[in-house]
This record gives sequence, C-alpha cells and structure tokens, in this order.
Amino acid sequence: MATLRLRARDTVLCISPSWRLRNDKGRVIAHKYSTDETGWHVLTPETGIALAFFDGASTLNSIAQQLQEAADISELAARRILTRTVAAFIKGSDPVLCEARNLVAGSWPVYRPEDMIVPPSLFEPDKRLDAPLSLVLMPFNQCRTDCLYCYAERKPIPRRNLLSSERWAEILSEGAAAGTNIAVFSGGDPMLYPDILELLDVLIHFDYAFLVSTKSPVDASFAKALAAAGIGDRFFQISLDAWNSDLADFMAGQRGYHRTAVRSVENLVAAGIRVRLNAVCTPHNYKDIPSLFEEARHLGVAKATAAGYGRSMYRHDDGKFLTPGQMDWLRNEIRQIDDRQEDFEARFNGSVIDYNLETTEEKWGRWSNRSSCSGGRSSLTICADGRVLLCEQMPQQDQYTVGNLREQGLLEVWNSPRLRELAFPGREHFQSTACEGCPEFDACHGGLGYCFRDALSAYGSVYQPPPNCPKAPPSPRFA
Repeated sequence: MATLRLRARDTVLCISPSWRLRNDKGRVIAHKYSTDETGWHVLTPETGIALAFFDGASTLNSIAQQLQEAADISELAARRILTRTVAAFIKGSDPVLCEARNLVAGSWPVYRPEDMIVPPSLFEPDKRLDAPLSLVLMPFNQCRTDCLYCYAERKPIPRRNLLSSERWAEILSEGAAAGTNIAVFSGGDPMLYPDILELLDVLIHFDYAFLVSTKSPVDASFAKALAAAGIGDRFFQISLDAWNSDLADFMAGQRGYHRTAVRSVENLVAAGIRVRLNAVCTPHNYKDIPSLFEEARHLGVAKATAAGYGRSMYRHDDGKFLTPGQMDWLRNEIRQIDDRQEDFEARFNGSVIDYNLETTEEKWGRWSNRSSCSGGRSSLTICADGRVLLCEQMPQQDQYTVGNLREQGLLEVWNSPRLRELAFPGREHFQSTACEGCPEFDACHGGLGYCFRDALSAYGSVYQPPPNCPKAPPSPRFA
C-alpha cells in the first residue's frame, strides 16, 4: 500500500472497468457493471465527487488540488477526503479503484466531477433507486430445444405481438439516459427473435454490459456480423451440458445438438468473439463435465461455468438434484481444472439448498446475510410482448404484471403504484402467515426484501414468508 500514499506523486488510479458511478438524484452510487454480479455502494457527497476525479491520467497529488478547488475546501481537507476514499475503495478482490498502469489504456470509465455533485443538504442515502440498474430482456419465449432441466415458462406469444426492434430501441434508450446499463437475456432463446442483431446493435450503441446465451446455431456469417457490430470484450454464451454427444443431445432434448453447439463455438472463436460455456448439472451428466471443460478450452472457450439443477415452477423433478457427494466431487474436479489452466476460467455454482436441514442458528445466519431482492429494487424483466415482471421466473400473468411497455415508458412503470404494490406489499396481504404479526415486517420488506418467487414456488402464494426465512413453514428442496 505504500505506493498508494498521497506522497507518491506518480501514482495514477482509475475507476475499475467493472464498476460505474451514477448520480441517482440525491446521492451518488458506485455499482457493478457486470451481468454476473450485482451490488452497489451509496457514496457520501464528498466521496462521490472525489471518485469522479480518478480518470486514469491524474496523479493523486493533482486530484487533491482539483478536489480542493472544486469543493472550495482547504488542502488538508481535500487530502483527508482523498485518503479516506482511496483506503475504502482500493481494497477487495474487485476494488472500485485500481492502478491505471495495470489496465489497457482507455478501458476504464471517465466522469465529469461536476456531474457527481450532490449538495449535502439534498443527500438521501436510503432512497429507492430512481431507475433500474439492470434489465432482464426476454425478446422471444420459445426455444429450438427441450432441455431436461428447463425452468422457463415458455408461454406462447404470437409473432405479431412481439415488441418491435424499434420499440426495444426506445426502451433501451430511455434506460441508458436514466443510468441503466446492464442487460441479461432470458426467455426462450433470444437468438430466435427475428431482429436480434438489431437489438444487439442498440445495446452496443448505448454501452450496455450484456450477455447473450443461446442453444441456437451460430453460423460463420452471423458470428462475423456480431464481430462487425462491435460486441467487444463482452462474452457470448453457448449452452452445452456434456462432451459426450449422445448425452449432450439427451440433455438438450434434440438430436444433433452437440454437433451444432461445437460448430457455434468454433465460428464465434474464429470471428474473434470471447466465448463462454454454460452447463447445467444433474445426476445424468455431472461426471462428463470435466471432459466438457477440458475440450472447451481446446476449442478456445475463455470461461466455462457449471451450475447445479434448481427447482422450477414448471417441469420440475426432484430426481434431477445433485447429491451433496456429487456436488463435492464436481466442485473439486472443476477447481483442479481452473488451478492448472492460466488461460481458462472454470467455475462451479452449486450448493444444496434445503432449508429443512438447517438448524435455527444456521437459518438466522443465512437470513441476516441474504442478498437483496433485485425485483423492483434494482432490476425489471421485460417480456416478449412488453409485459413487465419483477422477476424472470414469475408466471407471465396479470396478477404478477407491473406494467406494459407497449403503452408505458420504462420509468413510468418503474415509478408506478402497481410496481410498489407488488415489490413492497403491505402487511394486510399476509393474513394468517408468520409475516402478519412479525415485528420485523417493515424492516424486512422495505429493506432487503423477500424472494416472492421462492414463496410462490414453495407455498403457491407470493404472500407467504420466503422459505429461507427462519419463521417460514417447511419447504421443498430448492437446489
């Protein structure tokens, strides 16, 4: 840390490429610019403006002088603010601040400090976000495959009712202007959307971080079109669940799928696009995953992720869960692959989630450290016909719909009474449940929130405590 002291005149820091700043009208936030991770920090007014000076070109001493002038404070005060800012945001495995010399020139975001000014008298640390950080895009509901483990509803929508590429462009433009800059595709297979290339062009134009995952064929011409569109260092994900061709075809529910997926990877790699592989693991295919990962690396895949099978509200089967022993074996195999390959990242995302097996102490520990529900707090899901949901796994039904972007704007839906009604339900909806008389109800539902998707899956109603709540009734296994 000695090289990061303010005495080091040549130290040059920048905002990490995986973080972004946003003036959220009453506060500045630093949030992840990633499709894999979510999260943000609320910044004090002085920290918000201080971070905006880290442009990857100015030394620490230069920034101290600029901050002193911009905030009209003493040199000592500016240096104290800067010292606290660096100390707070240079730490961790993915820090907000990093040394510019370790990055490719121009790969980090640069801000105008005047855009991050929040008068202390207007500072609102606990306010709800003025716009979502991320959007889940479901431009098409159908798939070419019929995967063994599919969790999607796949509700049929006539093509005449699909949102047009022009309307998608308007929605994404409105989001970008408000500070929304992350998009994750879901569905259905987005590659079946008739104007998918135009939609990707819009995302690239507005500098969204996005991930496309598909089981559709990607031929050489389409791969070249993606590269020409400027997909940049964003990943394109191909789903493949085994290297053994018969097993891969069985998992996808389509003969010849293995051959199609491998050709898609080859075409994307040949076009210079970074490819990521994703596999879902069940007792049928988990032993073949190490071979899949090794072969994927030889094909030029940069990253491969395996996920354990999880509960679905449609087509679910408990027999598809991995056992704890199977998970341990697979986790160890993947760790070894990752450790011995410097040019290839291998990950396993899986753990047994059965709340009935936990002690009361374990339940309270998990509950107090739970992640925030993103639905209506930092994210929205946009369906193929314009319907807006709080979560991609909620049924596409009117009772769970918060708006429709055929007739409404994105921010109109985000700030609508209907969204608040579903994202922040009142106590009166929870009669005869553990939530009804819970003294922590307001802090729970108004703070991190609760997983209404899991409540619906476990108990048939969103107006129940989620199954991970220590006060919830017994529930089925979730993963």
